[in-house]
Amino acid sequence: MSINLKEQFMRATSSSNDQTTLLHRTPWIRILLDREQPDENTFSVEVELSLPESIGCEGSDSSEVIDQLSIHLEYLRKLREFGFQLSVIGNGCIYCASKVLDETPEDNLFRALIPP
Repeated sequence: MSINLKEQFMRATSSSNDQTTLLHRTPWIRILLDREQPDENTFSVEVELSLPESIGCEGSDSSEVIDQLSIHLEYLRKLREFGFQLSVIGNGCIYCASKVLDETPEDNLFRALIPP
């Protein structure tokens, strides 16, 4: 899967229409770009991790689910090295990494944002 998060980021930041833009989605991850108010030149990148809706309690391979969850939690942990703040939303259902940006980030941040 080839995604160009920088291109999507540039397109979203040049548009003044949306307050929140979905940059990328997988069954496990959503990457959102939020326009901060009142300063419309400041953005927040949010990476949300949750169990895919397709995983039910019955019939799924629990070992595979735990392995995939571990991989995705490690992905969020690595985002902390790029200045993201980690948090848990709700009753532990959604894990989140977020970072406020005042300018277009370096390419290495976009590479780090590509989910597993």
